[in-house]
Amino acid sequence: MRRRVLLSLAVTVAIASVAAEWTSAQQPEGGRGGGVQVGVPQGRGGPGGRGRQAGPPPGPAPRSADGKILLGGATPAQKGVWLPGGGGGQTIAPDAIPFQPWAKALYADRGINQLEPHTRCKPSGFVREFLTPYGVEFVDLPEIQRVYIFDIGGPHTYRTIYMDGRTHPTTLLPSYYGHSIGWWEGDTLVVDTAGYNEGFWIDRRGLPTTEKLHTLERFTRLDSRNVKYEVTIDDPGAYTKTWKTDFTLRWEDDTELFEYVCQQANYAPELMVGGGKSVDRTQAIVP
Repeated sequence: MRRRVLLSLAVTVAIASVAAEWTSAQQPEGGRGGGVQVGVPQGRGGPGGRGRQAGPPPGPAPRSADGKILLGGATPAQKGVWLPGGGGGQTIAPDAIPFQPWAKALYADRGINQLEPHTRCKPSGFVREFLTPYGVEFVDLPEIQRVYIFDIGGPHTYRTIYMDGRTHPTTLLPSYYGHSIGWWEGDTLVVDTAGYNEGFWIDRRGLPTTEKLHTLERFTRLDSRNVKYEVTIDDPGAYTKTWKTDFTLRWEDDTELFEYVCQQANYAPELMVGGGKSVDRTQAIVP
């Protein structure tokens, strides 16, 4: 009997040892102690992890030869993207949001049935655009008086900010990003946007909007690694008063836009059933 017990223990230890070696071999280098970012090219994120600062303290914000603040690298050769602090997990406390009753009820339902448009390859306006763990890139083209914001994940599309002093058109066709006009106030890029559609969520948890939405965003580069993002939200169709929120975007150096396939291989809609056991796919989904 004793011999059987000893043999069993020996076999158990041997199996555990093999399993530990296999797990170690399968673990990506540098991945111990943290999660793996599915779909992110190997090597992205750096030793401090995605969206977290590491290394020496940040330096001063880079500027052009004429003293203008830059929203990219100090030189064209310096690559990088802007990631949300905390990996995009920021949430807005619902107690601080002046919901209209219908908007609060819809928000609660979306918390159960999480059929978010962004996860179904739809573009997301203002706040949600910056809450993707893959980041965004700002491209400022003063020669044509436009700033572009390129999204890496999700729909892999871009947003245009007109910097030529124009105003919003009298008639706007509602769109995911809306119509954006911008200007500089010192070191802050200010962006006024109207003409949104109702097809996206403000954040990951499902804050709703209507076509009455009007936003004022402020991007202030604090130093070489941080941009403060502030937004004023005015949507009398969904909220009882204007409200604000803010968070920080963090620079990830030596990173560029990479291929991200969403539209052509998106199987997620078949899996998202929220609080139910199934979803009726015979009719169009209303986000």
